[in-house]
Amino acid sequence: MNLDIEFVLPHWLYWSVLALLPLVVMACVDRSFRRGAVVSGGDTAELPGEAPVERYRPPGNRFTAAVDRVSGFFGRYVAYWSLIAPFAFAYEVLVRYAFNSPTNWVHESMTLMFGMQYLIAGAYALREGGHVRVDILYQRARPLTRAALDLATSVFFFVFTIGLLVTGWRFFSQAVSDQYFFGASYANETSFTEWAIQYYPVKFMLFFGALLLLLQGCAQLIRDFQTFRHHRAGERHGRGVAYLLVALGVVLGAWVVFEMVNIATTDYESLTGSLESVLGNVGIGGLTLVMFGTLMVVLVAGLPLAFVTGGLGVAFLYLVGSQDMLNLMPSRIFPMMTNYQLSAIPLFIFMASVLEKAGIIEELFDVVYKWMGGLKAGLAIATVIASTLLAAMVGVIGAAVVTMGLIALPAMLKRNYDPEIAIGSIMAGGTLGILIPPSILAIIYGVIAQQSVGELYLGSLLPGLLLAFMYGFYCWMRGTLNIKVAPPMPVEDRVDMKEKLRLLRNMLAPIVLVVLVLGIIFTGIATPVEAAGIGTFGALVVAAMHKRLTWPNLHAACMTTLVASAMVMWIIFGASIFVGFYILQGGQTFVQELISGAGLGPYAVLALMMVLLVALGMFLDWVGILLLAVPIFVPLIKGLTFDGVLGLPGVDPADVSLWFGVIYLVNMQMSFLSPPFGYALFYIKGVCPPHITMAQIFRSSFPFLGIQALGLLLVILFPALVTWLPNLAYG
Repeated sequence: MNLDIEFVLPHWLYWSVLALLPLVVMACVDRSFRRGAVVSGGDTAELPGEAPVERYRPPGNRFTAAVDRVSGFFGRYVAYWSLIAPFAFAYEVLVRYAFNSPTNWVHESMTLMFGMQYLIAGAYALREGGHVRVDILYQRARPLTRAALDLATSVFFFVFTIGLLVTGWRFFSQAVSDQYFFGASYANETSFTEWAIQYYPVKFMLFFGALLLLLQGCAQLIRDFQTFRHHRAGERHGRGVAYLLVALGVVLGAWVVFEMVNIATTDYESLTGSLESVLGNVGIGGLTLVMFGTLMVVLVAGLPLAFVTGGLGVAFLYLVGSQDMLNLMPSRIFPMMTNYQLSAIPLFIFMASVLEKAGIIEELFDVVYKWMGGLKAGLAIATVIASTLLAAMVGVIGAAVVTMGLIALPAMLKRNYDPEIAIGSIMAGGTLGILIPPSILAIIYGVIAQQSVGELYLGSLLPGLLLAFMYGFYCWMRGTLNIKVAPPMPVEDRVDMKEKLRLLRNMLAPIVLVVLVLGIIFTGIATPVEAAGIGTFGALVVAAMHKRLTWPNLHAACMTTLVASAMVMWIIFGASIFVGFYILQGGQTFVQELISGAGLGPYAVLALMMVLLVALGMFLDWVGILLLAVPIFVPLIKGLTFDGVLGLPGVDPADVSLWFGVIYLVNMQMSFLSPPFGYALFYIKGVCPPHITMAQIFRSSFPFLGIQALGLLLVILFPALVTWLPNLAYG
C-alpha cells in the first residue's frame, strides 16, 4: 500500500494563514485577559530587594503615541507567527518518517516566515528597549550627557535605516513583474524549489521593516529631545559637553541631508562639497584604523550595537565607494534573513520561554536542590547542575544567569552562603548556555564559519560537561575546607529517597524533552532547526501537562521570543554590512598577512586570538564579537597546522574548524565573566540585593574565571575532547 503524502501547501493558503491566524490569536488573548487571566511562571522583571531606578519618562506627543501603537500592533501580529512553526515542523518529521514523504515547502515556508518576522520586529524591539547597547560609559554619564549622546548618535541610526529603506525598495521592485508600476523586472521572482513561492512579498519586508523602524526612530528622537530639555533645565553644571555633543549631531545630520540630496540629484558625478568616495584612496591599513577606531568610539557612546555597525557600514560604503555600493545592504541582509539554520534561534528561545512560563525552571531547581542539598556546598552544586540542565533548554546565557539569580541566590543567602560562592556559581553555571547544546551562539557560528551545527553541538558537549563538573568540584572543595562558606542543607529539611523519586517524576517530561531534542540532533534524525521545532512542540505539551498552556502564557512567550530574536538578528544584519564591506575591501587578507608576517607559530597565533576575544568580550555583545571576529579568524586558522605541543596529539586538518569553533565557545564563557565589563557581571548585579557590591561580584568571578581558563587550556592541549564525539558519530 502506497502511503506517500504528496500534499504541497498552496500559496494562497500560506499567505492566508500568516494574515489571519494572528488576528484570531489576538482575539483569544484579549478575551482571556478581560476575564482576569494572568501570566504565570517566573518574572525576571522584578528585582528582589531592590527598587527599580526611577528615571525621567518623556511624555511624547500624539505622533509618538500613534507610532508606538503601530509598532506594538505589528510586533504583536508577527510574534504570533511563532505558534505556527512547532506544528509545521512536527508535520514534516511525521510525514518524512511515517509516510516516507519529505517536504521542501515546510522548511522554506518557515524560513521565509521567520525572515519576515525579524524585519518587522525591529521597530517593536526598539520601542521596548530590546536592542542591546554597550553601556560602559553611557550609563555612567550624567543624565544630560546621556540625552545629548542619544541625540548625537541617532544620526547613525537614521543613516542605516534610510539606507535600508531606499535600497530595500529597489531590491523589492526588482523582484516584481514590470506589469506593476513599481516593478523593475520582467517577471516575478520565485524560489528555486518545486514550491516556487514568490519572493517579492518577502523582499517587501526589507522596505516595510525599515519604514516601521524609521517611524519608531523618529518617535524616539522626539522623546530624546524632550529628555534633553528636561535635564538641561535641572542641571546647572556640565552643560558645555552636552551642547558640544548636540552641535556635533546637528553637523552630522546636516551632512547626511546634503548627501541624500547629492544621491537624489546626481548619477555619476557628485555635488561640490560631497564626501562621496573621499576615502577611496586610503589603503587597507589606514581604513582598518579608521573603521574600527570609529566603531569603538560610537559603541561606547551608547548607540545599540545593531545600528552602530549598520550605520557605520553604510557610511563607509559611501565614503570609500559610491552610491551604487549602497546596494550591498539588502544583498547582505537578505541571505541572513532567509538563512534556514538561523530559524532555530527563535524556536529555541520560544521553547525556553514556554518552559519558563510552565514553571519548569523553578521545579527543576527545587528537585536538584532536594537531591544534592545534603552535600557540602550542596546548594551551589545544585545551582551548577540546574544551570547545566537549563542551558540545555535555553541556549542564551542572559536568561540563564538572571533566572538562576532570581531563584537560587535568595535561597543561598538565606542559608548563610558566602555571597561570593553563591554569585560565582550562578554566573559560571549561567554561562554554560554558551557551550551546552542547543547553544544559539553555536548556531550563528556554524552559519558564519560554514561549520556543521550538529558537529559543533557534539564537539561542545564534553567540554561543557567538563566545565560543569569543575565548577561543582570547586564549590564542593570550598564547602569541605570551610563549611561556614557553603553549609549543607539542615537535616530537618532533607527528604527521603521516596520523596526524591516523587520529585524526580515531576521532572520526567522536561528531561525527556531535552534528551529528545539533543538525541535527534546527535543521531542525525533531524536537523537542529527541525529539532528546535519538535522541542517547541514538546514544550507546549509539557506546559499543557502542567496546566500552564494558557493564552496569556502563550502571548508572553511569543513576545519574549520576538524581542530576543529581533535583537540577535538585527545585530547580525548590521554587522554583516560592516564586516562584509571590510572583507570586500581586502580586510581579511590584510589581517591574515599582518598576523602571518609577525612570525608567530600556530599556537601563538591561537593565543593571540584568545586574548583579543577576551578583550572584545569586555565591551561587545556575544553576537557582535562573532560577526566581527569569526569571518576574519576562521579563514586564518584553517590555513594553520596544529601538530600538538608538549608531545601531545595535534589536530587533524579536517577538524581544525570544528576544534576552533568549540575553543571560541569556551572563550566566550570567559569573556562574559571578565571584569570590569563582562556581561554576566551586570546580569547578576540586576538581581542582587542592594548590599552586594560590584567589588564582591568581581571577586566572585575570579575563581571561576580561572577554572574557565583551565578548561580552555585543556581543550587546546587535548583536542580529542572536542573531536572524539563528532568523529564517532559522523566518521
